[in-house]
Amino acid sequence: MTQSLEVYLLAIYGKLAPKTIEAARVVHNRTAGEVQNVTAARSLGDLSHMVYVPAGQPGPATGEFLILDQWNNLDGINQFFANHTVQEQAGEIFTERDPVVWKPADSLISYHFPAPAGKPDRLVGVVRGVVHSQAEALKTHNALVSASIGKARAAGNMSHEPYFRMAAPGSPQALEFFAVDVWFDAAGMAKHYADPEVMAGFMQMFSAPPMATVWKTPPGDWVEW
Repeated sequence: MTQSLEVYLLAIYGKLAPKTIEAARVVHNRTAGEVQNVTAARSLGDLSHMVYVPAGQPGPATGEFLILDQWNNLDGINQFFANHTVQEQAGEIFTERDPVVWKPADSLISYHFPAPAGKPDRLVGVVRGVVHSQAEALKTHNALVSASIGKARAAGNMSHEPYFRMAAPGSPQALEFFAVDVWFDAAGMAKHYADPEVMAGFMQMFSAPPMATVWKTPPGDWVEW
C-alpha cells in the first residue's frame, strides 16, 4: 500500500509596489521574509517559498512579480492569509495581485530530474489556460509529454508539474490548468517551446490560447526556503 502527500501550489502573480527590484527585495525581506512570518508560515504548512521576475529583462523591475509557494495544509493557507498583518504586508509588496491555489493534476504526468554539474541557471516556464475538459486534457497532455520528454530533457528541462485550479466543495470540476517547468538552459528552453510539433499538440488541450510566461530568480539576497 502506498501513501501520497498532497502538496498544493499557491501562485501569487501581481504588480510590484516598489519601483525597483532592489527596493522590492528590501520590502519582501522585511515582510514576507521576516523571521516571525517565516516561522508562522512554516508552522501552518508552507514548505517552500520562491520569488521570480520576468526573464530577459535586466535592470529596474518591470512591475511583474511571481511568488510560488508549496503548502501541505489548505487550512493553514487560509489561516495564514486571514491574518490582517499579512494582508497589509502583501499590500506593501503588490499594488495588485492574483493569488490562486492549485491542486496537483494527479492523473497527468509530472517528473523531476537532477541538474547536471556546471548548470546553475534556473528558468521557470509557466503556462496557464482553460482546457476543454480534464479527461481530454489527460489524454492529450500525457501523450504529448510521453513523446517529448527525451527531447525536453536534452534541451535542459529539469521538471514538469501540472495543476488544476482548486475547486470549491460541491462546485463543478475546475477547467483552469497551470503548469510549471524548470529549465537550466535558456537557449534549449526557447528552442523547445518554439518546436511546432510540441506546441501544436499542446495547444489542443485549451479552449483558448493559454498565457505562457518565463521567469527567473531576481538578483540579490531574497529570503526563500
